[in-house]
Amino acid sequence: MSWQRVGLLVVLLASSFAFAVWGFYAHREINRLAVYTLPDRLAGFYKDNITFVSAHAVDPDKRRYAASLEGPRHYIDLERFGGSMNALPTEFPAFHRQFTTLYCVNGQDSTELVYRNGHLVAGRDSAAMRSYEFDKWYRDQVFPAYRRELVKLDYVPPTEAAPGCERLGLVDTMMEHGVLPYHLVDMQRWLTIAFRQNQLDRALQLSAEIGHYIGDATVPLHTTVNYNGQLTGQRGIHAFWESRIPELFAEEEFDVLVGAASYIEDKPAFYRGLVRTSHEHVDSVLLIEADLRAKLPEEVQDCYEERLGRVVRVPCRQFARAYYERLDGMVEARFRTAIRAVGSAWLTAWIDAGRPTLGGDYTALLEPADTIVRRPHLDGREH
Repeated sequence: MSWQRVGLLVVLLASSFAFAVWGFYAHREINRLAVYTLPDRLAGFYKDNITFVSAHAVDPDKRRYAASLEGPRHYIDLERFGGSMNALPTEFPAFHRQFTTLYCVNGQDSTELVYRNGHLVAGRDSAAMRSYEFDKWYRDQVFPAYRRELVKLDYVPPTEAAPGCERLGLVDTMMEHGVLPYHLVDMQRWLTIAFRQNQLDRALQLSAEIGHYIGDATVPLHTTVNYNGQLTGQRGIHAFWESRIPELFAEEEFDVLVGAASYIEDKPAFYRGLVRTSHEHVDSVLLIEADLRAKLPEEVQDCYEERLGRVVRVPCRQFARAYYERLDGMVEARFRTAIRAVGSAWLTAWIDAGRPTLGGDYTALLEPADTIVRRPHLDGREH
């Protein structure tokens, strides 16, 4: 399929679905190009399966409307967490604890559980578990619930270590605002395990999917509560930045020779760094577009084009060119960052697994789905 046809498909789908960052074309292209950043011993494995890791780069998007916990893995609203990654705990369990609240529930009454003198207590007189018992219970029973695809997590397993409570309730203030950098660390660990256990079909699937989330982390609008300009009267800017700009300029103007992948020493710091750098561009993404809207004639801003038999509204080429040039290479730079980061994630997992020989029957069985199955109560976020 030609670049133009793929670009048209991206825009059409974006008009109907809440699209993830970069659009389908770019997610696939990032994974494909990442293969060429790898050293010879690893590159052969990925080159043999380059079609698979490219095609399955979009699988996480297809789950966003069918799996209840998938959506928050694609973004993080840093403004809701103090505006900086520096304000957040490094490890996911600590982040999880900080932004969820437990309640002791008896009938219609509930009391927040708090630490007091080394114990977790509800109110002044309620006896509850000691801190070490609570930590173990939380780690073994509560935290794993976020690994399952629950429609709604508003309860937690009961525990005999909390006497005086008929049940324990949980209020989550975390998932609504995203867990992207923490999910990337999890994905990195799972990919390493798959290589170590010689589960090569699983390693391919995880390779494709971690590439998707890394792509998400390199886009500014996946780090902000104003992800589609909806708070500033700029609705549609997400698709403008992620799809229209690459559609028009990537093939002929982006330099995709990014150099060799490198080993990631500190995984949490690496992924937090991707998000932090992306967030630094949020103001420019929004302010430059708003400034151009104010200065350029309306007739050069939005145009109507026929795409695969439909007439759709898109930013005009002249307006897109002005925005692209005012961004001063930002879109290309983030695209290049994504390519090298994906290759580095694959390389790091393989090295951490002991540099196994990747031979044998590793042809993955899954084929990319052609349709997105929606669950109507799930919100994938509009772009």
